[in-house]
Amino acid sequence: MKHIFKYFLGFLVLGVVACKKDQPEVEYSPIFPISGEWHTHVFNEDGTNVSTINPATAKSFSLSVAALSTYNTANNDTDIAWMRFSTVAYPFGILTKVNVDVPSVTIKSGEYVNTLPVTNKSINLIEAKILKEASKQPSGVVADSIVVKYKTGVDGKTYLIKGHRRTQWPEDQR
Repeated sequence: MKHIFKYFLGFLVLGVVACKKDQPEVEYSPIFPISGEWHTHVFNEDGTNVSTINPATAKSFSLSVAALSTYNTANNDTDIAWMRFSTVAYPFGILTKVNVDVPSVTIKSGEYVNTLPVTNKSINLIEAKILKEASKQPSGVVADSIVVKYKTGVDGKTYLIKGHRRTQWPEDQR
């Protein structure tokens, strides 16, 4: 009987110790809240949604940006970030290092070079900013928003990208 009690007590102590879990401290990128994955849509300069005609149905449909991501450099710079996205004008995408201002939560405007091996290598960012907690999603989650205004070297048009930080809830992905 003594042995059963010792085993029981040992398992009880082991169970209590095993259940105690320390939560790791969340480490953010040095450019957070600029860094993130964004669910976005592209608009013409006049605010109309960029769309195209589906030849199979002869109906127009909205073209959303395949992905817009902003993330820190390997050196964890506090004033430089990678920005990657693709649009109708840049179907193979843009991957460029951009200058950021973390305190004002903006990406600095200017002419940037696309590092991907494509014909047109430049993009002119006119304005890019993150609006903290500016978007309430269908799931009920409040998310940061992003607005990027840029001019392409491909067609010379100005486009506007608007969206929100991805929440990964299915109802927020529309």
